[in-house]
This record gives sequence, structure tokens and C-alpha cells, in this order.
Amino acid sequence: IIAAFLFLEASIRTYDLFRGYGFFSNHRNLVSTTTTEQTRFPFRTYGFPLYKEVNNVTYISSRHDELFPIQKPAATYRIVVFGGSSTENGHVYSQTQIHYPLLLQSHLRKELNTENIEVINLGMSGYATPHSLILLELDVLSWDPDLVILSHNFNDLLASYWPNFTYDYSHKYGTQYYSHNISLPNHMFQHSQLYWTAKFNLQAIQRATGPEITRKSYGDDLPKNTTHVFKRNLNTFIAIAKNNEVQVILGNQPLQRNEEYFDFHMRHKKYNDIVVYPLHDEFIIHHNTFNEIIKEIANETNVHFIDNDSVLANNEDLFIDFVHYTPAGVQVLAQNYVDYILTHNIITMN
Repeated sequence: IIAAFLFLEASIRTYDLFRGYGFFSNHRNLVSTTTTEQTRFPFRTYGFPLYKEVNNVTYISSRHDELFPIQKPAATYRIVVFGGSSTENGHVYSQTQIHYPLLLQSHLRKELNTENIEVINLGMSGYATPHSLILLELDVLSWDPDLVILSHNFNDLLASYWPNFTYDYSHKYGTQYYSHNISLPNHMFQHSQLYWTAKFNLQAIQRATGPEITRKSYGDDLPKNTTHVFKRNLNTFIAIAKNNEVQVILGNQPLQRNEEYFDFHMRHKKYNDIVVYPLHDEFIIHHNTFNEIIKEIANETNVHFIDNDSVLANNEDLFIDFVHYTPAGVQVLAQNYVDYILTHNIITMN
């Protein structure tokens, strides 16, 4: 039995090696990647390690472990990208090792003929505007960014459908569904890739047999206070950035409006036992409302606005579900940001 477990562990690690993670990768370990910040700093709610020490030097660590010096190098233009899973591009990264901020960095360096451009991806599955506000104020401002890109919609919108709405979204993020339970087995076997593989597969089976989507009519208007809070958070983010002389780009979120794409991703979510979704036509209206709010706030505050929805939304081949992209979709999204930044001459090198 022990030999069989060792063989399976070695097989999984060999598989990881060929995928580019390395034989001794610990990337599945939820204990090391999410729980320290959550248990010590509950206002983070959850997250990933923002810093990594290499040879006694501490670096910024992006969502996908690209390392950047905390003190921005001279003559470097630093961009920090905020968002949820559609910014994280985790599904595509697991297949191709690319994500749109990394492509944005590569394309900008090529187009401007310089290596002195950094693009740091802080996108994380489930993140909404409160997470970006916390990251901006408590971490990113210390990194001396020149430009921040913010793109949120669905995760804030989803908070509208959870019961007992609160201004800080604790009615959503303070629940068991967003807390990583640190069990004894997790601690004991945290360095076993076999353990995590089995655990994730079991969770996938549980999700597949869990509660399905429940819908009701909300009407065209969103529940009380939800748009107000979204506007407040966007305005606060922009005010903090502007007060620190950081340029801002607000991007709207592309939506693939096919109901089957929505159901494919949202069915059997672990929180479907308490969340009631709107009728799909209403959901599209609500999502459009949040995208319009993003544009409205950008105009009112005189910051840059980029329309991603009109570029991607009409092509189903660019999506794996209603808001997440295929590798081709990630390429198109990155190019849309590149074109906007270059066309508007946003980058000025010192």
C-alpha cells in the first residue's frame, strides 16, 4: 500500500514537472497559499501570498508567481491589474502558462522596444471591489505603481443575489462558502500532491451532485443599495489612486449572453443552496447595468475607460462559459488593452 501511494505521488509530481510546475511544486497546497492571510488577517477574507523571499530578498509575487522587486527599478513603468477570475485567467494559465496581464506586458515591451515595463496580475477567483480596495491601499501603493487597471462586475453583481445584503459584502464573503477550513488532514498531508488531487476530485464530485440553480424574478432593477455600493467602491478606488498620482483604467466585463454558458458554470456551485439567481434575461440587464456604471464612473471621474464587452461578447468561441475565456479570448482581451494604452499614449517612460 505504501509503495502504491509513493508511486502515485511520484506520478502526479512527474505530471506537474511536464506541465512546467516542477517536480517539487507545492502549488495545490491550500494551507500554504491561502490560510495564513485569512487566519491572521481576516479583513483579507482569503487570497494568495503577495510576497516571496528568494535568497533573503523579498519580492512581490503575482497571482501566477511572477516575481517583481518591491522597490520599483529606475526608469520602469509599473502596471498593476486588479480583478476576479476573468483577470486571473487561471483556467487558461493551467493549460498554457499565459494570462492576459503577462501578454499585456510582453506586447507592450515589444511595441515600445523596452524591457522596463512590468505588469503585475492580482486577479483572484471570487474577488470583488472590496478586495481590490484593500490590496490597493495596504499593498499596491507601496509598490509605486504608475497605472492600475480595475475590472470587476459579476462578483459584485453576485453579491446582490445573496440574502441579507451588507455594505461590506460580509453577507457573502463572511460565510462558510468563502472560508478555507484548516482541517487536521489538510495540515498533516499538505505537502502531498496525491492528497490534494484526491481532495479536489472528491470536491468536484460533490459539486456535481450538489444543489442546482434556483431562479426568481427580480425585475429589471437590482436589489436595493447594490448599485450604490458598487459605485461607492469604484469611486473610492479611483480617489485613492488619484490622490497618490496613479493613473486608472476601468474596464468593463465581457459577457457571453448564452444561458447555457451561464448554467454550465454556475450549476452546482456550493452556495446554490442559499443564492437565488434572477431570470436570465434579467441577469443580462443587471450585468449591463453594472457595465454602464463602470463607464459612467470613468466619465465622471475623468479616468480611462476601455470597452471589453463589445470586443469579445459576440464571439462564443472566445469563451469557455459566460465570463471566462479560451486561450484565444485571453489573447483578444490582452490586445484590446494594448491597443487602448498605445492609442492613448498612456505610458510615459522616465
